[in-house]
Amino acid sequence: MSGHLDFYIATQDDFDDIFNIIDLTGWGEARDDIKRTMQNSNNTYIAVIDNETAEMIGITLAASFVPIGVIGHVIVKPNYRGMGIGEELMIEAIRILEFKGCKTIKLDAVEKAKTLYERVGFIFELNSLRYKINIEKPSNLDELITKTKKYDQKFPVFNCKEDDLVQIIDADKEFFGGNRESFLFPLFEDFPELSFITRDKDDFLAGYLFGTFQNGVLKLRAGIANSFDTTMDLLRAALKTAKSKGEVQTIALGILENSKWGIKVLEELRFVQTSYSLRMFYGVKTPATTNPVIFAIGDPAKG
Repeated sequence: MSGHLDFYIATQDDFDDIFNIIDLTGWGEARDDIKRTMQNSNNTYIAVIDNETAEMIGITLAASFVPIGVIGHVIVKPNYRGMGIGEELMIEAIRILEFKGCKTIKLDAVEKAKTLYERVGFIFELNSLRYKINIEKPSNLDELITKTKKYDQKFPVFNCKEDDLVQIIDADKEFFGGNRESFLFPLFEDFPELSFITRDKDDFLAGYLFGTFQNGVLKLRAGIANSFDTTMDLLRAALKTAKSKGEVQTIALGILENSKWGIKVLEELRFVQTSYSLRMFYGVKTPATTNPVIFAIGDPAKG
């Protein structure tokens, strides 16, 4: 590797450079998504700069949900690939997450980067799928909402209140396998109208869903549901709320291939699978992040 490259921990002052690198990927991350990620004290962006040009040429994200860590946004500019920079970024991210107490580290890898992750010790678990549906005109969204109404609502769905977050975060630790309070609470603060909870007749938690709506795109960021009906109920609530906020152009989410209820709902509503990535792990093998009740995994931590 060239001696004129420096690796360092990025700060808020590096936001524009980091966003510009992420924007090169075409993943469609909004500026507010990355701001939210950088403002989370449990997240660390590692950057590499070419001292000869003062150009940021690569980044990766180390997100800590102790005891689980997640690595995402492993990106190196095209002109600097093949120099081992991606591998160095990965090694540094692993070091940071292990220092923070993460025993297991997960990531979603694109197929062409699989060998990079395998070289540093990651092992394939299962496929992580990306689905979306385009809304070409307002009547398309009305038709989609009507389709959801073919299925009777099982339990009432409510917007989350701050008091609900204690129960949600406790449940999420069990289902996700790590503490996502620093991820879920900012979603609730920024989009309370797209944060939903549903309970069964005995008042036990049946599911929850957090979404964002920016630039005409509804993204479902984090969802848990214990049945097909609950998944449909939560999705219906998100669609109706998005309709009230303005013109909806696209609805998107990520979902694991073992989420049978979630995939069945998406197929019923004619969502289209657009791509997939490989969920991989490093360190202690654990079912964390792969529980089949998880049906929305859309967040900026992409490998």
